[in-house]
Amino acid sequence: MRLDGETQRPIIGISAHFRDENSMINDAYVQAVVRAGGIPVVLPVVTNSDVIRQMVEPLDGLLMSGGGDMDPELWGEKIMPQSGVPNRERDDFDLLLIRECHYRQKPILGICRGMQAINVAFGGSLYQDIYSQIQGTLLVHDQSEPKRQATHAVTVTPNSLLHRLVKEQEIQVNTIHHQAVKEVADGFDAVAFATDGVCEAIESRYYPIIGVQWHPEHLALAEMTEAKVLFEYLIKEAILYRKATDIHKKMITLDSHTDTPMVWYEGIDLGKRQKETQVDFVKMRQGGVDATFMVAYIAQQPLSDSEAEAAHEKAVQILENLKAQIDAYPNEVALALEPSDLLANKVTGKLSIGLGIENGYALGNRIEALQEFYNQGVRYITLCHNGDNSLCDSCRGMRTHNGLSEFGKEVVAEMNRLGMLIDIAHAADSTIDQTIALSSKPVVSTHSCSRALCNSKRNLTNAQLKSLAEKGGVCQICLYAGFLENQENATIDTVLEHIAYMVQLVGIDHIGIGSDFDGGGGIPGCMGSHELINITKALILAQYSEIDIAKIMGGNFLRVWKENMN
Repeated sequence: MRLDGETQRPIIGISAHFRDENSMINDAYVQAVVRAGGIPVVLPVVTNSDVIRQMVEPLDGLLMSGGGDMDPELWGEKIMPQSGVPNRERDDFDLLLIRECHYRQKPILGICRGMQAINVAFGGSLYQDIYSQIQGTLLVHDQSEPKRQATHAVTVTPNSLLHRLVKEQEIQVNTIHHQAVKEVADGFDAVAFATDGVCEAIESRYYPIIGVQWHPEHLALAEMTEAKVLFEYLIKEAILYRKATDIHKKMITLDSHTDTPMVWYEGIDLGKRQKETQVDFVKMRQGGVDATFMVAYIAQQPLSDSEAEAAHEKAVQILENLKAQIDAYPNEVALALEPSDLLANKVTGKLSIGLGIENGYALGNRIEALQEFYNQGVRYITLCHNGDNSLCDSCRGMRTHNGLSEFGKEVVAEMNRLGMLIDIAHAADSTIDQTIALSSKPVVSTHSCSRALCNSKRNLTNAQLKSLAEKGGVCQICLYAGFLENQENATIDTVLEHIAYMVQLVGIDHIGIGSDFDGGGGIPGCMGSHELINITKALILAQYSEIDIAKIMGGNFLRVWKENMN
């Protein structure tokens, strides 16, 4: 990936000050962005949330500027006499601007008040006035010297992002403030301090978001290297974001497994951003996700005919409810019945939803149910879940059938005939081996990882990955911490380790992503559909080609789907 002057300059939005009913910005912010390689765009203070959302769309990064005091009501405090007069209009604008950029994974640099706004946006709090709220002797944090002059030192936390950028443990900064970060927001770390203990910088542990209390825009114009690198970092991250979004525009991004219907509640509307779900139509757009398979999850119950029939009826109802959500937004999203639908929908600006069933228990012990589900739009069935059913043994089962039952073998043959994908996730080793051998079409594991890297029965062995690939199948790597790393400390880097391992083992054509969002999936840095683009960014940094990224992020699964329909 090229991040040099030949790359198109990224667009950096700069939040405006609001004073005397005027939106304005100090030219130092503009010049610092230009010198670092960006195109600055000043964002005027507005109160219309729809306008703000559209305002951030063309941006590749965000620079939050300094300014007046924030309203302490935002973090649950009453205003003190020492606090300045807040401008709630700008407060609301800044907070929504930060959140909307973060929803889309755009990098953010906050300066002075901008750092404080980041902290408040993510749930942190501020000192309204450091001089009256912090005990002890404080430095003068509102200098009378010119802004291009540094007046005190700050100590930078070793191994932090800021430390990697400035390459020094102590740097000289300027200072113009009397509010400051008090309680650091969850997911952020304080990474620089003045000698009096005042927090001078915060950064996100998982996202490209950093804030500094000083004014590096003026120091950058004074040619201070440790100030310029902050803007260079923002530009580099903005270029990465631009490259990732450009790739997403050209390829089909597909998440092969989400359990979103499992966490629905009465009155849910997937056309609006939901706090309760990791997937909705808004989050899909924000993360550049073109298609998502949502499954009707059916928990394993006793194997009686009555219980199995009840499971069948439940699956039918879940699928009908899901299709009602799709039908409510005909201009935004459409049901995908075959691979060509995804491209057609992308061309017309629509999202695609595929239907799956997690647990063949939903068949109700009737082979005819496969045709019924196919007619309802179902395009894959996970043979089992956490327990043996009438089709096969589960990886958490009791070896009821020693693999596939006779009924399970009939199901495999009928799914092949229908062109319905067979999903071996959750299956016992015996079931997996027999299914791959028996199926006349490539099979999939819609949400599994490598057992060699994480010793879980839910994951595939090297031999299974090889036999899956030899038959043309694909393993969709699951973003579930417990299946990625035995200590459940998984990160996006862990996902990249599984991808690299499988590429080395079976080749690039047999790997994809099946998040398991809303079913336990989600890792720091990728906690919902809106953050799936961070996988793409990581693949870019790992120097995967655009062609290979397109295969991993959806192309391989689409190929297998097509081969099953032939």
